[in-house]
Amino acid sequence: MDHALVEFEPVKFQPVPVARLWGGHRLKSWFGVHTDEPIGEYWVLSGHPNGMSVAASGPFAGRTLAELVEKYPSAYLGNSPQPRFPLLIKFIEASQDLSVQVHPDDAYAQRIEGDFGKTEAWYILECPPGGRVVYGHHFRSRVDYCEAVEVGRVQEKLRWRPIQPGQVVFVPSGTLHALLAGTIVVEVQQTSDVTYRVYDWDRVDANGNPRPLHVDKAADVLRFDPDDPDAQTLPEAAIPDSSATGAPAPWRRLVTCPYFTMDYVRLEIGALTVQSGRSGNPDILIAVGGSGRLSWPGGDMAIRRGDTVLLPATLTQYTVVNDGLLELLRVFY
Repeated sequence: MDHALVEFEPVKFQPVPVARLWGGHRLKSWFGVHTDEPIGEYWVLSGHPNGMSVAASGPFAGRTLAELVEKYPSAYLGNSPQPRFPLLIKFIEASQDLSVQVHPDDAYAQRIEGDFGKTEAWYILECPPGGRVVYGHHFRSRVDYCEAVEVGRVQEKLRWRPIQPGQVVFVPSGTLHALLAGTIVVEVQQTSDVTYRVYDWDRVDANGNPRPLHVDKAADVLRFDPDDPDAQTLPEAAIPDSSATGAPAPWRRLVTCPYFTMDYVRLEIGALTVQSGRSGNPDILIAVGGSGRLSWPGGDMAIRRGDTVLLPATLTQYTVVNDGLLELLRVFY
């Protein structure tokens, strides 16, 4: 139970850097990370045991997100589709191509992995000129897919999608996908750490060993369309990319689906008062450009590019102020 005397306030968490074979070094300065290892992911808001967020400062400094959710569920969890915090926010830096992979839905992940499925969305921060991602495939059936894996022809069956900075790519579970070299994104996803690797560009690790593939499990969860293999069917409940509507001005709705909604705002002059996205649930603010301040009755904090802030559900209104320019993503569920 929440204690009546507790003053709930927005919380920043320490980023959890994750070394990856394909990672890079550019974002280390954003997050104060000092290591020679290539860092591929920075988990900036996570209730997953594989990378748990810890509050960086304030009255909850040193407390984990799991502890906040357990002790103060009405403030930091609300009406959640998972018993833990249901979203995981990452900054991802790909200096090499990521593996071609697919994620399961909730039903399969819970039955096989004891975890939740993963639907995600990428907000593109940077990409090379003419950038693209792997998105979808040309496999007509499970048999067609397994044969391509066996004879080493997966790459021929991939679909490619152009990208540019400021774009959102929505990736529902069951979608074959890969970020490619030179791409930096913010990823919003269900809280899950289940990935099935299909193809890894014939890459080997520091010991000369290829990373394991998950061919059979991937076949279980991939979507196949024998009548139109070029089609990438999306769930009707999801509205991908900037076609989404419903955000209050001056926000722009980027994507909405059963698991999360993502809005964007570019604030160049003055202050913006924000109503929480969904009554009874927390908001998440992610600074993707510039700097400014977040204020609420009783306090304020500086925010700058790379910061992610969890705002309690008890805070139904707050204000953001720019320092010349502030670009924000606002996520809620």
